Amino acid sequence: MIPAPAESTVHTSRTVMLADLTQLLIVPPDALRTAVVDQNVLGKRTPRTRVASWKYLNTLYALTGDDLVRSGFLSLWQAFPDAQPHLALVRALERDALLRRSAPWITALPEGAPVRWADLSEEFTRQGVTYSPKTLRSAAQNLLSSWAQAGWLRGKVAKTRASASWHPAAIAYLLRRQYEAGARGAALFDLPLAPLLGLNAAQLDGLAYAAAQERLLTYRRLADVVEITFGPVDA
Repeated sequence: MIPAPAESTVHTSRTVMLADLTQLLIVPPDALRTAVVDQNVLGKRTPRTRVASWKYLNTLYALTGDDLVRSGFLSLWQAFPDAQPHLALVRALERDALLRRSAPWITALPEGAPVRWADLSEEFTRQGVTYSPKTLRSAAQNLLSSWAQAGWLRGKVAKTRASASWHPAAIAYLLRRQYEAGARGAALFDLPLAPLLGLNAAQLDGLAYAAAQERLLTYRRLADVVEITFGPVDA
């Protein structure tokens, strides 16, 4: 997993920017910055907003270097368009501290529950997050938008908790991360993000099996012994 500063976040200013990311990732991975800043592939109004958009996208998704390809993210993104909101969410969760802080609160809400920015703001205050009231409101509103873009909330203004089921491709991405870090067998399910997302080992095992059905990994289980392996990245 690519480390990020302990309290690094874009959410005081932006959301996960899913539409921009979707538009950008049709570009070859070695030309992403040029596409945003020089060619204005995202259609921003000014050079300043082009640079800012690149900064926020790169902060969230680590678009420089070869990690998009090496981690399997890009190949999964291209192969499973319906998984893109979930893939964007898990990659952003790796790097955005405030998004991670919001995750347990969001995922614990029952389906249909109203979700208000003021309540999330109060949760952050309880956690000891120190922003001005104005910044805290902006961050909470942006975070709710991010979770809506990922499929966990519905509604444009008044939001409620939606029913969301993880796409196996997103879990395959996280499991590959764990695999590359040296974990094997059941230890692959000790994902750093799993407790934040309310995912236990049994759920991850089921999602790993579903990912195997999509040929995203190789899965074998005998009683309590599980073996998961990954082939080479295609992208």
